Amino acid sequence: MFRCGWCMKKIGENQPLHAINVKFAKGTDYSDKEGEIIQVYLTSRKTSVPMIVTTADSEAKKHGQDGLFTACSNECGEKLKTALSKEIDTFTSFSDV
Repeated sequence: MFRCGWCMKKIGENQPLHAINVKFAKGTDYSDKEGEIIQVYLTSRKTSVPMIVTTADSEAKKHGQDGLFTACSNECGEKLKTALSKEIDTFTSFSDV
């Protein structure tokens, strides 16, 4: 079960899921957490949010994506993308899945 990276509501197995791919900034390394859901502190929100770290052999990683944030709706996804755009020390790019 996932949680929305913006509102923190649980996203059930049969509920729609939106995802935002991110590329880590130079010097940011979560390779020891591949395949795990970790908490990432977002300075702009002053809170931690869940992020899935891609594995080295995943399709996302092959396309240059290092992590995934989940959202329960387009609205939460847009708010999360706005917050992520302010985290330039951690992420260099982000896109919808």
